[in-house]
Amino acid sequence: MKRGLRWLAVLFVAAAVDLGVRFGPGLDFENVLWIEALIFLAAAGVLYRWYRMDPATPGWRRALQAVLLASLVLAAIRAGIWASGQPVTLANGVILGLGVAGWLIWMYRRRARRAAAVESSATSRDPPEETASET
Repeated sequence: MKRGLRWLAVLFVAAAVDLGVRFGPGLDFENVLWIEALIFLAAAGVLYRWYRMDPATPGWRRALQAVLLASLVLAAIRAGIWASGQPVTLANGVILGLGVAGWLIWMYRRRARRAAAVESSATSRDPPEETASET
């Protein structure tokens, strides 16, 4: 099965199980949120394992994989905060803060990697300098 189809299958299964738990049995809302947090963590765990074993080539596909993973983890954290009895506004604020912080860290690391790559390619093109012993 192709990589993209596997990822879609995991996302569809997680969504189907989530909807089944949410609308199926007569569970109270707090239990639904705890189950939801576990579903999102399990889906993120499966996708993270696949991401580490068979990542997409660098570019927009790998970025999409990272965004999907981060979204599932943030969704699990949000459900856990909300299930623990905290107001939904607090859960949303925490997720917003974590999401922005994660994005800023990702952009900083990406910029640092690019700068290091440019620096290493510039130094590898320079001819080696002669030393006094070579002359």
